[in-house]
Amino acid sequence: MEQLKNRATALILGLVLAYAALWIIGVGAAIAIPAELLRPLAQVSTVLAFTLVDVLTIAVPLTAAFLILAFVVKLLIKKPDVSCYLLLLAPLVLTQLYFTLQAQPIILDNLLVMLPRYLLLAACFYFLVRSNKAVKA
Repeated sequence: MEQLKNRATALILGLVLAYAALWIIGVGAAIAIPAELLRPLAQVSTVLAFTLVDVLTIAVPLTAAFLILAFVVKLLIKKPDVSCYLLLLAPLVLTQLYFTLQAQPIILDNLLVMLPRYLLLAACFYFLVRSNKAVKA
C-alpha cells in the first residue's frame, strides 16, 4: 500500500512538472536574445546558436524545476527508488514527445536543438538515482 502511495505521489508531482514545463517553455521562448550576441556563433552554425539559446532559456530552468521536485519527492517519500524518479519525469517526457511529433514537418534541426534539454534532464536523473544507490549501500 505504501508503495502505491509513493508512486501516486511521484506521478502527481510529475504532472505538476509537466504543467510547469509548459509555462517554463513559453516564458523561455518569449525571451528576446539580441542578434548581435548570436551573430558570431550563427556564422559558425545556426543550429549551435539556437541550441545555446534553448539551453540557457529553457533547459536550465526546466532542469532546476525537475531538481526541486526531486527534492520534494525525497522529502515526501522515505526511500525513493528509480521508479519514483521515472514517474516524476515520465509525464514531462511524454508531453514533450507528443508536442514534438505533432509539429509537422519534423525537422532534424528541431530535434537537435531540443536534444540538450533531454540530455541535461537525463544527467540529473542519472545522478539522482546514483546518489540514492550510494546512500543505500
